[in-house]
Amino acid sequence: MKNLKIIILAIIITLPKSAFGIAGFGLKFIQDGTKLGASSYTEGSGLSAVTVESYEMENFPAGGGGYLFIDLAGWALELEANLVGREYKFSFLNQINQMENVKFGWARASRAITVKKNIADFSIPFLAKTAFSAGIGINSHSSTPRASVSMVKELLDTDDLITASFDASSLEDKLVKYLEENTIDNSGIHFQLGLRFKLLVVDLNLDYRYNISENVYDGEDGFGEIQAKLGMGF
Repeated sequence: MKNLKIIILAIIITLPKSAFGIAGFGLKFIQDGTKLGASSYTEGSGLSAVTVESYEMENFPAGGGGYLFIDLAGWALELEANLVGREYKFSFLNQINQMENVKFGWARASRAITVKKNIADFSIPFLAKTAFSAGIGINSHSSTPRASVSMVKELLDTDDLITASFDASSLEDKLVKYLEENTIDNSGIHFQLGLRFKLLVVDLNLDYRYNISENVYDGEDGFGEIQAKLGMGF
């Protein structure tokens, strides 16, 4: 058995680099470089005025996902699915009632296909392959809406927000269903730059990507993200 292990190890060491990473899969951590800013919307005027004020997120949204890749001759094709989100707060005010600092969630579910090419290879001790890459791809996103007057009306099942009675818990119980039914769908393209490190079958990537896709973040034409990926190639 010991001799067999030595033979297998010797074969792995002597295999050419091209024998590794033909196909594989992995997991990733994602940190967006954009977050929802503050906003305020008022409907009506005078005694009938109703205001929903959203506060800026305290932290940038983060999340994770999974990916599959096919790698051949310096080119790679990646397919991925991700989920990113973060909590923020909003307040609802009218002339009778006031509901402040309600915790609310925002999330995006994204899919993407990326083609990337190694544009520079260099050597780092103990790493079988290190490369600088550039890529381009297409993406699609389903993001949740931010708090609004119409959302409060639907959650309370009424058009009369002046005399309606409510509390934060009555909204929170219905939020998940509302968000699922009112997702905002967008699609676009993206560009990315990255570093890739390979040690035998272990595949580690650190990428910066810019997505050109309108209104994934309310009012923004696009957003950046950093992805740290850990995968296995075979």
